[in-house]
Amino acid sequence: MNRLELTLSAIKGMPEKIPFNPFIMHLAASLNNVDYNREYCQNPEILAQSQIKCSDFFGIDHVNVSTDAYREANAWGVEINWKSHTPVAKTYLKIDEFDSLEMPDLNSNKRIINRVNAVKLLSEKVGGEQCIIGWIEAPFAEICCLFDLVNVLMLCKHQDWEKRIIDLINRILPIQKEFAKMQIEVGADIIGAGDSAISQIGPMRYEKCCLKATKELFDVIQSKVPVLYHVCGDNSVIDKEGKDMLKLVSNTNAVILDLDYQVDLKLAKEKIGTDNCIRGNTNTQILGSTTYSISEVISEVEKTIELGKPGGMFMYAAGCEWPWKPLSMASRNLGIAKTLVEKFGKY
Repeated sequence: MNRLELTLSAIKGMPEKIPFNPFIMHLAASLNNVDYNREYCQNPEILAQSQIKCSDFFGIDHVNVSTDAYREANAWGVEINWKSHTPVAKTYLKIDEFDSLEMPDLNSNKRIINRVNAVKLLSEKVGGEQCIIGWIEAPFAEICCLFDLVNVLMLCKHQDWEKRIIDLINRILPIQKEFAKMQIEVGADIIGAGDSAISQIGPMRYEKCCLKATKELFDVIQSKVPVLYHVCGDNSVIDKEGKDMLKLVSNTNAVILDLDYQVDLKLAKEKIGTDNCIRGNTNTQILGSTTYSISEVISEVEKTIELGKPGGMFMYAAGCEWPWKPLSMASRNLGIAKTLVEKFGKY
């Protein structure tokens, strides 16, 4: 069984062992000794080379093309600030002017095509052997990339806040579907969808404004390939009305839920059952700080494996992107995790 087959088998039930699928971005660039913003994020050949090098060195079962959240936003006209540690927005669009903008032509945007080309290169080099994960932003994350989270949340002050947010999401949805389709056509085995800010809006608003469109997007993608839904933060909140955020993100029917470390993995497995495969969720604070000892790292990784393994439908990863600084510590901890998954992850 190769690495692609192993990853897909975990989606269906109990694999022969836990797939090792940590979310790697900056670390791949660091390991390949290339500048993240200038080279890794802007040159698909370097991205593909770095991902393959890192995955081969550490025995990772997938390669991925995620770099930052602003590819689609850039196609809409959001300018990029390259001076941060990762690409972020230099400017945001104005909500009240959005309806006057023309729909972007994805084929004419360099950042969009670079990601598509990275998927194509990975497919040519490791397709059929390793799992290739394409990437888009989920609907709520995308409107935050376009208008800034604060401005989106400010819409909730209006009486018709629900309609305003839904209208924004419905306008961007065709572009998200198209971007996913472009990556599937050149070889993506899975499409990742990042939702970095949904823990900030709570279950009630998520259900009213985001769930329907997110499910619609995922249904379209999953007519071709599985979706990996990457949800940052504590998405295990239950509000005063009894609305359960974890069950709501599960109800998107994403084949894989990528859960952050704030979510109790045992509780998540109990609530979700076999509705979604879970990827997660070792504490990135423990993995990314020199204040934690090797024994504490080992204990944290072992706990993740112990809680995630029962019943299958689990892939090992950290809660979010694997920490990358300092490189020696990041590499050491990733090696520890791989060793432990190999030791304790067999069924």
